[in-house]
Amino acid sequence: MAPPAEAAARRSAARSDPPAAPAPSRRPPLRLFEPGPRRRPGTRRLRRSTVWLSAVLVVGSLVSVVVGDTLVAEGQVRLSTTQQEVAAAVAVQKADQVAVAEKAAPPVVVSQAEAQGLVAPTQVVYLPHVPLNVPLPTPVTAPAPAASSAPAKR
Repeated sequence: MAPPAEAAARRSAARSDPPAAPAPSRRPPLRLFEPGPRRRPGTRRLRRSTVWLSAVLVVGSLVSVVVGDTLVAEGQVRLSTTQQEVAAAVAVQKADQVAVAEKAAPPVVVSQAEAQGLVAPTQVVYLPHVPLNVPLPTPVTAPAPAASSAPAKR
């Protein structure tokens, strides 16, 4: 082991002396960006057309989405307008049904009939109930009278 005085002298000499030429390194220098491999001359034109084609496809798809969204929005406006018209028509129909029901009420009909000179019947006859699932017998008809050969007199 070296005495401590020699080690301290070496340390102070290493600090004060400028370093000499850098030592040759065993590794090759690090290259971060190496040039790509050489390509054929026609590939640049092919790559440019591919970029244009993809750009056209992206823009076309975005335009088609905008057009589709516009059509859907117009359809929704038409649908809401039609629904409002249907709601108004339903309200008018209900009001008309109420007006017809008021005019067809039995007291109103009786008062109008009496105003026209009709009299209430003294006797009411109810018709019998006829079942619809029972077939009726075939009616018997009398033969038509034969036409005479004599001319008709006036």
